[in-house]
Amino acid sequence: MKLTAGTNDTYFITMTVINWVDVFTRPVYKDLLIENLEYCRKEKGLEIFSYVIMTNHIHLIAKGKDRPLSDILRDFKTFTSKELFRAIKDNAKESRKVWMIGLMNKAGKKNILNTNYQFWQNYNQPIIINDNRTFLIKQNYIHQNPVRAGFVVNDYDYLYSSASELSPLIVDEY
Repeated sequence: MKLTAGTNDTYFITMTVINWVDVFTRPVYKDLLIENLEYCRKEKGLEIFSYVIMTNHIHLIAKGKDRPLSDILRDFKTFTSKELFRAIKDNAKESRKVWMIGLMNKAGKKNILNTNYQFWQNYNQPIIINDNRTFLIKQNYIHQNPVRAGFVVNDYDYLYSSASELSPLIVDEY
């Protein structure tokens, strides 16, 4: 991820699973992401203004409070890739385990930055948010993602989104 603007700038970020694999169809994997995003909020100064966890990617509007967002996301992706790989491997109920691990191993061998496997795609598609209009456009895009995918009729009905009052992740005010 290359963020070239100021350290405290706000960005729209997309983090995508390699090969667009639908890992986050199971709550256990989404909950792992929520736990780690919350950890980054509390311990690393990540400010999250909007988010959604889809089946194979995450969208965030976020910034780093005390450190560069790129550093926080690098640490988040490194940690969650290990934890998610382990969770998939150790999940006795995961019917797609062999297939997913095979894809991750194959992707890791093609990438000189990894030694064994790769969970996340390398690029996060950062877009700087420099005004309220852009923020609202990107926030609407995030919140409408589950609606466009056909998961819910109303954005506020999708639990793993900042549009939901029942969201397990607390978001900051923009």
